[in-house]
Amino acid sequence: MTDFYKYDVIVVKFPFASSLKYKARPAVVISSDLYNKTSRETLIILAISSQLENKLDIELVIKDWKESNLLKLSIFKSSIATIEKNYVIIKIGSLSIYDRKNLDKLINDIC
Repeated sequence: MTDFYKYDVIVVKFPFASSLKYKARPAVVISSDLYNKTSRETLIILAISSQLENKLDIELVIKDWKESNLLKLSIFKSSIATIEKNYVIIKIGSLSIYDRKNLDKLINDIC
């Protein structure tokens, strides 16, 4: 199984509420490395979206989105979730130092 670290950018299978189908969506791992290395089979993630027109004031733009291997300019959503590690499709990158600081600020603002 792949090791996951805080600030990893991943693509996960988000289930549709009314069916067994999934849609691939980007997210960032926000659980600590200690949490991720335990025998737990879950990760704590924060959603990423390229839908900028629906951005809430609290949500922040990912400045170095290309460095993180995202396909488009994206934002950190204010949605936190726990997912099973087997829902991760692929790990695509990691956040820049700048974006890590912004993510930490967002987490402090919403938690």
